Amino acid sequence: TENTVKIHLRNILEKLHVKNRIQAAVHAVREGLVDDTNQ
Repeated sequence: TENTVKIHLRNILEKLHVKNRIQAAVHAVREGLVDDTNQ
C-alpha cells in the first residue's frame, strides 16, 4: 500500500542520515551507487 512505501522510504532516509529524496539521490551519486553521466 501507499503507507507501506512511505514507511520504507522513511526508514531508508533515516539509515542514510538524509532528510529527503533529493538528498538521498545526491548521496547515491557521491557514493558511486548510480551513474550521473546522463544528466
